[in-house]
Amino acid sequence: MLFSGLLVTQFFIVLTLLSLGASHKIVALDIKKRSDSERVAFNFRTKKISTYGLEDEILEEIHKFPFPLQQMLIKEADAVMDRLTKGKGAPGLTSLDCYCLFRSRYLLPCKHIFHKHIYGDTKLLTVNAWKAFQELFEESGFEVYESRELVITDAPKQTEEEKKTENRRLYVNELSERLRDRYYRAEEKGSADAFIKKLEASLNPIINDFDTI
Repeated sequence: MLFSGLLVTQFFIVLTLLSLGASHKIVALDIKKRSDSERVAFNFRTKKISTYGLEDEILEEIHKFPFPLQQMLIKEADAVMDRLTKGKGAPGLTSLDCYCLFRSRYLLPCKHIFHKHIYGDTKLLTVNAWKAFQELFEESGFEVYESRELVITDAPKQTEEEKKTENRRLYVNELSERLRDRYYRAEEKGSADAFIKKLEASLNPIINDFDTI
């Protein structure tokens, strides 16, 4: 009986030690997860993206956004170089009301706004404009996208024909933007009348052809 009692006692001691060891591992794992979470949250708010070729004032304003948004903004700013390579002039924007997909979906400055601000005759990204963008996310964070995401999710999927129609409309908008840019250049050079005359000569036959359809 004494021997059996000792075995039972030793058995419970071993169980207790194993239990304590498991508890320590769980606590250590919990601390690690909490530490990782805090590190991610810290980087989310404080990490600064690096780039080159962008005005310091613009980069400083971009750094005031959460890191994921910094990445999105830098990508849009870098896209301006692609537009320049393709021979596109600054868009004819007079305000921040651009209706491109990026601007409408993410509520952030898009490549068209950056292009106009950097190379155009109007500085759209004023101190107040940047502040308005930043405060939008300071107050709501990414929750600002939740209601918009629901709208996007609930929207019916486009058919192939609808996609083709939308692409055609986007292309026409792109042509209109390029045409408007050339007009502004002609206006600056004092050759707007000649530009309009040549434009009418080119477009009238096309318009007349489609009037008969």
